[in-house]
Amino acid sequence: MIAELRNVSKTFNGITALNNVSLEVNKGEIFALLGPSGSGKTTLLKIMALIEKPSSGEVYFNEERVSDKNLQQMRMQATMVFQKTVVFNTTIYNNVAYGLKLRKIPENKIKEKVNDILKIVKLENFEKRLANRLSGGEQQRVALARALVLGAKLVLLDEPTANLDPRNAAIIEEVISTANRDLGTAIVFATHNIFQARSLPQRIALLKNGRIEQSGTST
Repeated sequence: MIAELRNVSKTFNGITALNNVSLEVNKGEIFALLGPSGSGKTTLLKIMALIEKPSSGEVYFNEERVSDKNLQQMRMQATMVFQKTVVFNTTIYNNVAYGLKLRKIPENKIKEKVNDILKIVKLENFEKRLANRLSGGEQQRVALARALVLGAKLVLLDEPTANLDPRNAAIIEEVISTANRDLGTAIVFATHNIFQARSLPQRIALLKNGRIEQSGTST
């Protein structure tokens, strides 16, 4: 098990976004959070990414409880890609390499890692293209590459195919499967698409009004 929520609740200005949610994510699996808008999917992802703190309950990574003392270290365990893609006004290469440069990885290693990830997201030989001139689907793949290149064991995706045409959505789904298979990355993604939730992950949880109504295998 890579991540776990135990009895997690979250309120914003008196409004309950999550209500006593318990959830486990296994190492190397794809897990879907299915539910309509406002069901709590994005809040749950942000708590798992340690962007938001729960109002109550506990978060664990690799069976170690997240606390104020180890928060920064634990944040290295997971990374999140938001529904609204943001790319920097520079090349694809610089976008994907950005996080590695912040971590002061040697340049030759950065180049190797970026090239490997660009193959996985099907943007090899696109390194010099400006990211902000790409299509929406291509920009989403840049955002995925930026997350995957950091080597986090858990990647969290908020509606990764929202507003994409069927062709680009299919490419994103293929990238998710490839990253999971080739890198061993555990991936949790939020979706309101029941067909996607049944076909892509190994397990699925149904959220409604901030609660997990059902969970189990996707088949």
